[in-house]
Order: sequence, then structure tokens, then C-alpha cells
Amino acid sequence: MKQTKPNFSAAINWLLTSEIPLKVGVVSSQRLMLFSLYHLVSRKRCFAFMASSKLAALEGIQRHQPGILIITPDLDKADSGIEVVEQAHQLAGNLCSILIVNSSRHDPNLAFQSKAKAVICEEEIFTPGEPQDQLIISLAQGKSYRSPALKALIADKRQDSISRPGHPPTLTGREHEVATLLMEGCNDRQIADRLGMAYTTVRTHGRSMRQKFGVTNRSQLVLQLIQIGLEPLQRFR
Repeated sequence: MKQTKPNFSAAINWLLTSEIPLKVGVVSSQRLMLFSLYHLVSRKRCFAFMASSKLAALEGIQRHQPGILIITPDLDKADSGIEVVEQAHQLAGNLCSILIVNSSRHDPNLAFQSKAKAVICEEEIFTPGEPQDQLIISLAQGKSYRSPALKALIADKRQDSISRPGHPPTLTGREHEVATLLMEGCNDRQIADRLGMAYTTVRTHGRSMRQKFGVTNRSQLVLQLIQIGLEPLQRFR
């Protein structure tokens, strides 16, 4: 594989060396992101569909069968891009999904643990350089990718938690909803039904919360939630 200075044309050429169908779907409610990604993808006539909600994204995947799905977590109607990733991979097991997160608004741990083939921070997308280069190379070689900025953010949050013992963990809005039902005694399938969420997504939220609280099982997590209470737990907006 010839590696040149990273740009869109080079990225397309790298992907052409792989077995990934060069048919791209874009899922986002951010107009600037949608416009930018559409402009890039349409230049090579490989655009499949564009969606701004989970329902529209899943319909687009079933109808167009894209090889690459680019997703941002902020979607309409409180949908989660991570939920789209989970359900998209149930519809298309070989889908190459790229999750773009905003480091100030989204939970990096949840993004890191998602089924997305690649996760990169928004600032790395709009600043051309090595992260984009390595992401494309990894995908072309069939490997998963987690960007340097994402890893650094996770490390910083872990260090911050260690330096401030007793400080309540920060939960996402969805984690807060799951935590509430956990405290009511609901199991994962009941939580999935009540929140209209995929069962695997509920389990992902549970893993993320156990990591944040430093516990290893469900019972320990529920005990921590009861001891702290939901009010002191901040939420990502």
C-alpha cells in the first residue's frame, strides 16, 4: 500500500486496496458536519445516503447497504450515535463504522467501548494530520482504530478521578436513565424495553458505569448508586 501525504484522494485510493465497499452513509444532525462530509464523499460519487436520526439511519442501511458509515453522537429526538453503531452492526455485520465524537460533550469511555470500527475526535477531523492518516490505513488493513486524542482524554479523566477520590463520576444522559432503572431493580432487558434501547446498548452503558465507579459487577454498581444517589451525579450535556 503506497502511503502519501494524507488527503481525500489518497484516502479513497487506500480504501480501494481493501475489501470495503466504497459506498458511504453519513449520520449526523450537525449541519456543518453533514455538509463537509457530503461534499467530500460526493466528489468521488460514492455517497449512499444521509440521515439525522436513528430511524432514518437504520432505514438507509437496510436500503442502500453501505460499506462505510460515518456517525456523530448528536442526533435528532435524543437518539444516540452509539445506539446507531450498535444496531447498525446487527443489520450489517461487515459494516465499517466511523464514530466522530466531541471531546467536550461526549463520554470518551462509551465511545471507546462501542462497536465502531474507528473512533476519532471532532477536532482531529477538521485538522488534517496523522490521526486521519492512521485511521484510513487501519480501516484499509481491516483493523480497528482509536485516535490519540480519544486515548489521551480517557487517560486524563482516569487521572482526574484518582486525584479526586470520592468525587462522583460523570454520567451521560443515557447512563443516568439506565442507572435510575437499575436502582428500581430492573434487569437489562427490562431497561431496554422501557427506554426503547437495544439490549446490547444497555449492557455497554452498564460496562461503562462499572468502569467509572471502579466496580466489577452489577450488584456493586447498584450499591454505589444507592449510596451516592442520582442527584450528585453530573451529566454530559
